[in-house]
Amino acid sequence: MAEISEVRRIADAVLAMIREDQASGQVPRGVSSLDELDAYVDIGDYYRRVHLACEPDSAQLQAEAGAEIERHLRSGHGGPWHVFWKPPRTAVVDVGRRSGYASQEEAAAVGREHVHLHGGGFHLHRAD
Repeated sequence: MAEISEVRRIADAVLAMIREDQASGQVPRGVSSLDELDAYVDIGDYYRRVHLACEPDSAQLQAEAGAEIERHLRSGHGGPWHVFWKPPRTAVVDVGRRSGYASQEEAAAVGREHVHLHGGGFHLHRAD
């Protein structure tokens, strides 16, 4: 496990670059995950700009900083939200992305689609 101060330093630097790119219009303000961000910019470039490749154990640092960045991006949208589907006559199942959805609307749309395809019901849970 990397030192938390180093993880936060990297995450803060990358988040500052993301905000700059959002201010310039290169990245939409509604980006809520690293996967979504990857559609607009090379995330690896952010890490290179903070000289992460020079750090020992850079893969672990990048993973931990990425998780911190992901939490920050999601929290800006009230997330993460998890979708729990209740199939007819069986136990409740967590459906969707493991990391959850950034907004309640996005999670509800996934739940409605799942119910439409498979029946049953769904409810949402915000992870704390």
